[in-house]
Amino acid sequence: MAKQKKAPKIVTRSLEAKGFYSDFSKEGILYAALIRSPATTGIVKDIKIPDLADGYYLFSAKDIPGKKTMTFNDTVTKIFGFGSVNYTGEPLGLVVGPDERKIKELCDRAAIYFDIQNLESALSNVMKSHIKPPAIAMSDFDSLASSLSNLPSLDSVTGTKYIENEKLVAQRIVTSGLYKKFPYEEATKALFENEKYIVQETWCQKLINPRWQESAGAFCYTEGEKLHVYTPSKWTYFLQDALSQMLGIDTELIYIHKTKNSGLFSDGLWRTSQIALQTAVASYILKKPVKLMISQKEQESFMAPGVETKITYNAAVAENGRIKALDVGIVIDVGSANPFSKEITDRIAIAACNLYKPENLYIKAEAKTSKRPPTSINIKGVDSQGFFAIENQIQKISNVTGIFPDEIREINFSSSSKDFPFEIDAKNMDEVIQNTIKMSDFNRKFASFHMDSIDRVQQDEEPFFALPLRGIGLSCAYNSSGYNGESTFSYYPKIEVTLLPDEKLVIHTIQPSEVNQDIWKNTASKILEIPKSNIQIDSNFTVQEIPQSPEDTFSTIGIMNQLIKKCCIDIQKKRFHNPLPISSKKGFLAGSKNKWNKECFSGNPFMATSIISCAVEVELDVYTYNEKVRGIWLSVDCGELLDEAAALRTIRLEVQKELCMMVKGKKLSCDNVYVQFLPSKNTAGQVGELVHNAFPAAFTAALSSALATQVTKLPCTEKQLFSLIKQRGEGKK
Repeated sequence: MAKQKKAPKIVTRSLEAKGFYSDFSKEGILYAALIRSPATTGIVKDIKIPDLADGYYLFSAKDIPGKKTMTFNDTVTKIFGFGSVNYTGEPLGLVVGPDERKIKELCDRAAIYFDIQNLESALSNVMKSHIKPPAIAMSDFDSLASSLSNLPSLDSVTGTKYIENEKLVAQRIVTSGLYKKFPYEEATKALFENEKYIVQETWCQKLINPRWQESAGAFCYTEGEKLHVYTPSKWTYFLQDALSQMLGIDTELIYIHKTKNSGLFSDGLWRTSQIALQTAVASYILKKPVKLMISQKEQESFMAPGVETKITYNAAVAENGRIKALDVGIVIDVGSANPFSKEITDRIAIAACNLYKPENLYIKAEAKTSKRPPTSINIKGVDSQGFFAIENQIQKISNVTGIFPDEIREINFSSSSKDFPFEIDAKNMDEVIQNTIKMSDFNRKFASFHMDSIDRVQQDEEPFFALPLRGIGLSCAYNSSGYNGESTFSYYPKIEVTLLPDEKLVIHTIQPSEVNQDIWKNTASKILEIPKSNIQIDSNFTVQEIPQSPEDTFSTIGIMNQLIKKCCIDIQKKRFHNPLPISSKKGFLAGSKNKWNKECFSGNPFMATSIISCAVEVELDVYTYNEKVRGIWLSVDCGELLDEAAALRTIRLEVQKELCMMVKGKKLSCDNVYVQFLPSKNTAGQVGELVHNAFPAAFTAALSSALATQVTKLPCTEKQLFSLIKQRGEGKK
């Protein structure tokens, strides 16, 4: 009798993050470093390293066996740069060897050959366009010098065409009131002609991760035909697919081991994928373990979080503080490429109003490319720059009108306009703000500090005197769970829960934080009346099952907990009538999409929101320019509080993270941090990122109050503060 063939073993992949990639190693490991372009532009012909010693290797685009690019959302990114250079620092090749110091020396020695003919052509074009015989004026030489300065360095022989102009890649225009009925110029003229106050300002926030974090990188090794990749990726599906296309191997042979991300902002989407791909090329071809760990300087220069955004407000404000018209211009620099430009633009446009409802609104948000390194998306904090800008603008309106910061906010939360585009669920914001006012004794301190600063300015006192300057600032913000608008990703999660014969319960999803795991287990334990020890989170997926969207898009505590509740209730109804195992699959109903009109870009853009109000008191030493945070007060409504102790820990940790980023090169501290959670019956919302959305604006408002002048940029620098005080002094003369 012939033996029956055994069914093939189903191999799964774990999406649980374990350890840091930098901690993994294997015998015979080789280290890698990137060769980067020294110029902003140019056409690369070849890369060589003279006298490359045995055991050291150079890899570039020509060594990639399969597809030489990774593509998402019609955005193409070269794994290693070839042809035209896109920005200074673009990775052109990889040096691999056993000695970390030696490979960096080899990178410095690398000869990058550019197209010299192209350089000659560019120089010729400049000459022809600026010097026209027979007459040569001095202005022609000035113009020529200016154009030559834009060309690449002759020392590096980086021939190329002119630097390309910025390209518009995404735009969102939002209108209401007169701006919806009339052309922009006509509406603006009518709205801004007769109002009591016109308040204008431009705001820019570009926070930088502290240097102590683990920099981006990857560790790869082969095992026969199998490739193992250790990297802090949050998008396993995309990386797996890109590796398969680059190496020309089946996805079943690729094992991605997700590691922890130590950064304050995740780089775990496409930029981290590029680094993993670069490492994998060398490891797969050499059949040796390879580790690439970029330097902290590279991290700061080429992997900065988020996008650089400038937001300009022009507000027409009535005497009672009501914003009659708000004209908002948003310019987003996405670097040389960003496949998420459209969603970033839309989300910042929504946040640019926060919860305020001006009677007439015009928002023009544009995302443009530049000759800077490519940017990515931080899904959880994509709209933080919008909150920073609008909250500071509201504070400036408070200063101009003389109306207290809490009152100016309350006045503008409601609107008589029927066509205001956004309906964000945050009914308790007034209560949250008043709780912060009470906790911090805000109004008394604000009045006292404000009068003190006014006296200093009016009495023409020198800014350099012994007493420290004090100020206090207020802000409010929300954090969203899920997104109903048009998106690159699916924000509608699905989950499967299975009760096994031994009354063990398995929740099949990407493993969340330990806090979330505990909340989920408590929820399931109460409904099914089984011990928490019987419940486990299964993060193992077959290659075909791996979620196609990044995990940050659906790992929202409130939404996932609701789905677990529904699954457990469903199982509880069936468990005494059906044999075990019993499984229940639930997904977030897409009915909430009906709350948002994609065509009109209006309605409720989020599934759930949590809200926060923040007050910050600062002190500035006028001799040393050292900032001291004297107190931080936070009031939070995050809906149903599933674990107050865990939420409090999260808030306090977020505060410490923010303090690290407010002043360039310094780490601020504060011993007096007070947090209160307001009772709420709303759906549980996200706590993480609430502080990031609110704290920076409160900090700059406090600093502006102390200095009696406007701080418009973060992070702060000593030079910036000195310049602001100097300008204020000059303005009095």
